[in-house]
Amino acid sequence: MKRPISARRAAREGYVSLLAMAFATGLAVIGGALAVGLHNYLSAAADQTNEIRTRIALESAAAEVLGRLAGGEAVPLAPSPNAGEPAVRVSLVSTKVDPAADAPGLVHAALTDAGVQPDGEGDPRAASGLAALSALWRLDAAGEDCLRRVLTYGRAPAPRADVVEPERLQGVSAGDQLDVRTSIRTAAGDRALWVRARFTGRADGWVVHDYRRLAGPFTC
Repeated sequence: MKRPISARRAAREGYVSLLAMAFATGLAVIGGALAVGLHNYLSAAADQTNEIRTRIALESAAAEVLGRLAGGEAVPLAPSPNAGEPAVRVSLVSTKVDPAADAPGLVHAALTDAGVQPDGEGDPRAASGLAALSALWRLDAAGEDCLRRVLTYGRAPAPRADVVEPERLQGVSAGDQLDVRTSIRTAAGDRALWVRARFTGRADGWVVHDYRRLAGPFTC
């Protein structure tokens, strides 16, 4: 025969049951939050790892081309279509327009040819470099990428001439300056690296004057 349960005991057991249910629910919520947090962390870590790998690939491609040029090897200026690998384009600084030294009409013509429309009236002579000029003119990454194809600051050693770039560049001499653009298409979007380098003619090879990473898509 069962003994009757007192009202106090029944209330206490009911309270314990509710407490256990609340505790179990709390554990489930915390477990779900931890699972979501762990997933987000792993996704962010994977994205960061992929970005680092992309950056290494772009830098390695640029360094490889500069090393070949320093060794006297002929290098094509236009990129070769290698799927999944960085495409490298080399351009001669001496053929670009210098917004700090050339006439405004020449700068405007170069921008028109590149399809760049500055959103601002800032004087390009006041900018310290192409990144600053891009910010002054409120250009996006695609606009800055197009800008870098036609403009440069500190063009040397000679004034710009109407010279068509050759298809291949055979070696370099001390003082030569080049713009090297490496780009790659990834699952996260297009990535590009611009490096402005000057050949020293010494064992150190190259001095980098400008280093700029951009995230696309790119239109030029």
